[in-house]
Amino acid sequence: MQNSIFCQNFFVISFSYKKMSIEERENFVKSKYKTKIENFFEKGDILGYVIVETCLRIEIYLETKKDFEINNLIYQFDFQNINFLKNDVAIFHLFDVICGLDSVIKGEDQVLAQIKKAYFKCLENKKTSKLLNIIFNSAIETGKKFRTESKINEKNMSLDSISVKFIKEKVKNIEDKTIFIIGVGDLTQSILTLFHKMGHKNLIVTNRSERKSTELKKVYDNIRTAKFSQKYEFIKKSDVIISATSAPHLIVEYSGIKDILRDEKERFFLDLAVPRDIDSKITAFKNIFLYNLDDIWELYNQNVEKREQIVENFFYIIKEQLEKLKIKLEKQKKYSKI
Repeated sequence: MQNSIFCQNFFVISFSYKKMSIEERENFVKSKYKTKIENFFEKGDILGYVIVETCLRIEIYLETKKDFEINNLIYQFDFQNINFLKNDVAIFHLFDVICGLDSVIKGEDQVLAQIKKAYFKCLENKKTSKLLNIIFNSAIETGKKFRTESKINEKNMSLDSISVKFIKEKVKNIEDKTIFIIGVGDLTQSILTLFHKMGHKNLIVTNRSERKSTELKKVYDNIRTAKFSQKYEFIKKSDVIISATSAPHLIVEYSGIKDILRDEKERFFLDLAVPRDIDSKITAFKNIFLYNLDDIWELYNQNVEKREQIVENFFYIIKEQLEKLKIKLEKQKKYSKI
């Protein structure tokens, strides 16, 4: 699109599950790409940016100065399968993503919370621009409005609910099993909440920050907490281990767990982190079952037709919100010229 209706110099550089495997995405996370973005920001080439980093995607939304050659930034990322969008197309993409239309499960809730958190973090750290603030506030409003009016999530097909469903399908008599959760981020807390509602009594949680684990214990009366340094001891006692930390390295290493796994006890590991938390070498033991995000996508495709119909019926909301954004940006242009 040559003539931009909405704005100029707004871009998104996207690395998502659609074009990159989980291994490729975690390699990108390890590439210190944030430092490269910050360097351009400090030089004034980038006027503002928002980085959205989830288990499904890493996306960099940014506004550049008018004469900045964006390829100078893109060439810094020595990765294939980069999805690069600009101006109007970048805005349409953000609205699709925040409404969950670009997710494996159409309309899922978590991406809205993730984008809000990413935006407010960058806003607090003074990394955004006036243009980004207008666009992201409009996008967040749209994400809320779309879900409220379409009621697309009444079937509980979010990542946390699918993860619990996946575990229940793989592990017989789950109510009798001990579940050990490593990390207390948004996803694992949502999973913990679901198990709590099910009345599960054998829940153990650990986190590098003991304060967060202690706070959870005040909310959930049926959980135990463990020191992070004792995680291997609690893996030994557990049947199901779920890990989703934000660590850039392995949390459960083969060298630390191999002797424990020789007891021939059947254990189920679900690694929901990017980069991954759990060393894949543990699958050398026949009694060990290790799954990650790529293994649970098939469950995401259930009820797809119904969700597609809901998206079609309520897509007008996104169109209306885009029109409102267009008016806001036009007003902003007029004020900036005065």
